[in-house]
Amino acid sequence: MYSIKPLPFDKELDGISKKTNDIHHSKLYKGYVDKANEVGEELGKLRNEIVAGNPPAGGPGGLPAQAGNTTYSKLRALKLGETFAVNGIYLHEWFFGALGGNGDSEKAPELSVAISEKFGSVDNFIKYFSECAMAARGWAVLAWDLHEKKLKQYNGDTHDHAVWGCIPIIVLDVYEHAYFIDHGSDRKTYLAVFFKNLNWEVLELAFNKARALDI
Repeated sequence: MYSIKPLPFDKELDGISKKTNDIHHSKLYKGYVDKANEVGEELGKLRNEIVAGNPPAGGPGGLPAQAGNTTYSKLRALKLGETFAVNGIYLHEWFFGALGGNGDSEKAPELSVAISEKFGSVDNFIKYFSECAMAARGWAVLAWDLHEKKLKQYNGDTHDHAVWGCIPIIVLDVYEHAYFIDHGSDRKTYLAVFFKNLNWEVLELAFNKARALDI
């Protein structure tokens, strides 16, 4: 079972209102938690049916249905929903988890060095990441690539667009619900205030944990 994690900060953010965070966290994020648990329960029932050799009902003419089918089956629908909902949980937890700071990258000395080696400077990274975020429909992510042992920037148009073997470090939600109440359609302003509110101490911990992993 998945559970709702509280916001890691108790203050109103600079340029991201309490109203936005309340809706984003208590309705949208909570919705993914609820749906992931609902899907998990249904998958558990279906798994038991499959293991027991009892195919689900719903086939043509009242005949038993095949549990797995790539065009449509209950199993396929549930597995797609599972990926979408669970990624919705984790991406939002990474997003919220890095907010509440003052945007001071000097509090993440090792991550700042790695970013500067990759992008030339932290400022250059912010410029590039922000443009990538303008091009994304869902998420912009700075990740540690376990295969290449380096930082990589990836975009995801939906929750289930991801590169396997990468650990997110900075996760930015660019769906309109994340900024429309405060900034309307002005995504550029939202991107600027996002970086003003980053907690680089949290990012430093995430970076050091990620690069300590090996595959």
